[in-house]
Amino acid sequence: MSARVLIPIGKGYEEIEAISVIDVLRRAGCKVILAAVDEESQKTLVVESQGGVKLVADIKIIEVLSSSIDGIVLPGGWENTQNLIKSKELGKLLKDLSKRNRIIGAICAAPLALFKHNILTTQRFTCYPGIEKEIKNPNYEPNSNVVCEGNLITSRGPATALEFAFFLASVFAGEQQSEEVQVGMLNV
Repeated sequence: MSARVLIPIGKGYEEIEAISVIDVLRRAGCKVILAAVDEESQKTLVVESQGGVKLVADIKIIEVLSSSIDGIVLPGGWENTQNLIKSKELGKLLKDLSKRNRIIGAICAAPLALFKHNILTTQRFTCYPGIEKEIKNPNYEPNSNVVCEGNLITSRGPATALEFAFFLASVFAGEQQSEEVQVGMLNV
């Protein structure tokens, strides 16, 4: 059975970070579900990125059952991160997934949302440079593109999005499947 991975997106998401993860995980055979997070996007399911790219979400965040997903990955973008922080429904999902030791990923500014929802507390992490100043956790790793500790996986930003996505694919679909996707995408 393929892993079911939730990607919550709100207005202002970072395009490369969201689409790279969606694409790679789908190529690896994962069932990727996009959830609209902010109030405006939940009305239409159309979510606009920071650069004007529009994605159509599959579901509203308020409709997601944590028991129906195997993991969650938060794309960055400053406005999106603020929307992720404001979402009480997302906070509940994150807490439940964390209790069940499910994979939780975040890239760029999104680790701040994990911190604000009390998920990123003492674990090693990375994020977009400067964001770590708002995260009260001394275990920031500025020189790592992807950091994994336990069930928490973080990454730095747009230029590390594919590396992050390939790592996530190895976790959700297995190393062999991730390698096949990487070969197909010429990441050799």
